[in-house]
Amino acid sequence: MFIPSLKSLAGGALALCVAAPAIAQQVTLAHDKAFWEPGWIATGAEAGFTQTAYPTDQYVGFIQSSVAAGTQPGLFTWWTGRALDDLAASGGIAPVDDIWDKAIAEGQFPEGLRALFSVDGKAYALPVNVSRWVVLYNKDIFAKNGLSEPTTWEEFETAMATLKAAGVTPSNATVQEGWRGCIWFQELMLRTNPEAYNALHTGELAYDSPEVKAVFDIWTDWASKGYFSDPRSTTEAADFEGGNAAMNLMGEWVICGLKEAGMDVDNNLGVFFLPNRDPAMGSTLIVEGGPLVLSAKATAADRAAFEYWATEKAGNTWAESMPLFNGNLNVAPPNPVVGEVTAEMTEKGTGAYQRWWEAVPTEIRGDLVAELSSFVLNPTADQATQAMANMQALNADYWANR
Repeated sequence: MFIPSLKSLAGGALALCVAAPAIAQQVTLAHDKAFWEPGWIATGAEAGFTQTAYPTDQYVGFIQSSVAAGTQPGLFTWWTGRALDDLAASGGIAPVDDIWDKAIAEGQFPEGLRALFSVDGKAYALPVNVSRWVVLYNKDIFAKNGLSEPTTWEEFETAMATLKAAGVTPSNATVQEGWRGCIWFQELMLRTNPEAYNALHTGELAYDSPEVKAVFDIWTDWASKGYFSDPRSTTEAADFEGGNAAMNLMGEWVICGLKEAGMDVDNNLGVFFLPNRDPAMGSTLIVEGGPLVLSAKATAADRAAFEYWATEKAGNTWAESMPLFNGNLNVAPPNPVVGEVTAEMTEKGTGAYQRWWEAVPTEIRGDLVAELSSFVLNPTADQATQAMANMQALNADYWANR
């Protein structure tokens, strides 16, 4: 899914600070992101809500069953893309275009951001997190090896070869937590053929097509040259912080983990957009949105707490307690990386693309990513062929029934 350019996602614009609402009764916000607890506690103290965290696998079942029973929490986090489509179709959450209209008119959010949190033209969520998927790099390692940020595909390949020759693993690439197998696949698809990337998500393109094979060929080549880290590592953030890899392709939210691991993210963490293979292609990034939704049965207190998230005060409190960006134009960037990415997107009019995880059908997502992970663990041409065939079998079966 292509989302209109997220222009002007920069802090520094002047706007009247909106005070947090006075809430008469207690509100509970449910989520599966316990690692953001400092942010939940700080914002909850202002907005008058308490927060309850669940393990992700239990959380999905809890929300789905409570929505079916009409007992869903007043506020809860979810995912964008098809997961949000399904939730909106259930009737369990409320459309919130009026809140977006007000926030955009006040200069809190850019119009282009609304699409990421919308279904069929209606907004159903506010952003808790807006993470752009970029290449983070260790400035010290780059400097020691005479490298600068690559601006072309050729320069990026040269940087990886230089690092490998120096005995440094160029980039992290693991199957940690089961879902990371999709990371390099989605990025290489976007960098080689963004139209094909979108077509995969609608069933218009096969997973064993020439466009996909071209990506696996690149991926196989880079893996054969030793450009990626041990795929079985379960400590990716610590590996990167410790200098065991020079680069880490990830959403900006990983900066939280890097900071906790001890990395000096303000001074030693650099960032660049992975260059397109064809330099004539426009600037693009994969953008991941973390949505907060409002129950269709929300109380006035629930709604007041929800509206708080569209204010500058909420964005600042969130950024100060967590190094995360919620897309608010008037909020100072929580770290230099976020500020740099925002400025470059604004300058280049960068187009935003839905992350593969949210864009593919949820019914087959787990099986698809398992095939991608099988390749990450055994990145050979034969494994690539097998993974593509298996993915297309799943894909064809799904779309045949739609």
